[in-house]
Parts: sequence; C-alpha cells; structure tokens
Amino acid sequence: MDSQTTPIFLRFGGAKKTIFEMSEEEVDSAATSILRRAKEKAFSRGRPILFAKDGKVYEEWPNGNIIERN
Repeated sequence: MDSQTTPIFLRFGGAKKTIFEMSEEEVDSAATSILRRAKEKAFSRGRPILFAKDGKVYEEWPNGNIIERN
C-alpha cells in the first residue's frame, strides 16, 4: 500500500471546557472521540492513521493491518 504524504486534518472543537479544566475521565472520553473520528475520516479514504508506541511509529490501515514505519 502506498502512503500518501498529504495529511488529513480534523477540525475539532465544541468542547465546553479547556483540557486544563477537564477531569481525567473527560480527557479520556475526548481522546477516544478524537481517535474514532480520525480513524473514520482516514479509513473512509483508504488511508492509514499513524501512531507511536515504545519509540516506534506504526501505520494502522483500514483492513486492520498494523505495520512499523521506517
């Protein structure tokens, strides 16, 4: 699968509080929502999401494949 270099930007907002005013549960809920929206937007275009874990960068593709990025 070819990676495209043009990022997909999410527009978020609408929160009634800043992150500094949120409880840990509210921050977790917001993060989960942002991740879900990022996956929906990227996967609907056949694009991966990128994430880091243990100092390595990975791509998660719509078909569920997760590969380490070099």
